[in-house]
Amino acid sequence: MKLAFLALVLAVSLAMAGIPTLTGDVGGTSNWQGTDVETIFWSQLPTGGPMASQYFPDMYPTYDSGVADDFEFAEATTINKIRWWGGYWNGEAGPHDSPVEIYLYLDDGTGNAPTLPQHFTAISVWMINPGEYTEVADGSNYLLEYVFPTFVTFDPGQKYWFEIRKAFEFDPLGQYGWVQSEPIFLSPCVQGFDGLGVVWWTARDTDAAFELIFDDEVTLQRETWGSIKSIF
Repeated sequence: MKLAFLALVLAVSLAMAGIPTLTGDVGGTSNWQGTDVETIFWSQLPTGGPMASQYFPDMYPTYDSGVADDFEFAEATTINKIRWWGGYWNGEAGPHDSPVEIYLYLDDGTGNAPTLPQHFTAISVWMINPGEYTEVADGSNYLLEYVFPTFVTFDPGQKYWFEIRKAFEFDPLGQYGWVQSEPIFLSPCVQGFDGLGVVWWTARDTDAAFELIFDDEVTLQRETWGSIKSIF
């Protein structure tokens, strides 16, 4: 009886909020202009709509989704900030000041996907609380930035993958996704979506929009604050 009741509740919830989809239907380019204090080491700008990449607290683990994209440097490279583009659909309009999850993976050895199982094999994880990142409207979607608490250094000749997703309830807020980017650099981005039968990690026919950055201003602010604290 309890299982039947839970199934009924889920069915009613889906009927009220719609049904999760792999992608959103709003796409577009960016109006963002960079700053002189940034060195952008990797750049893939938005050219399309969002791809479902979300932790659903109200539907997990039945509906769990994620998108990851790859990058690689010829030389050892250090960053302190990441910028990406996301979008909302299938529910209340965004943005939603919700938690963000960022996972960093090694390549699985094929050159085409991160390691599995998803999330558990990540070499670094950032669980970001609301208010710890910035999010502003940019064209049809949203630009988000996160400053890492410490420098992140990548080894030369090693392919890495970032997975980025938000965490909020499907009913009534809807869905969040990482925006598409073309042309494709290295391998296409990959996706998993348990509730829709998309196996982790299935290749998409696009990339995801993000930039990997070293921001001199962030470093200066931290050094200045560190000096002030040492004085007192």
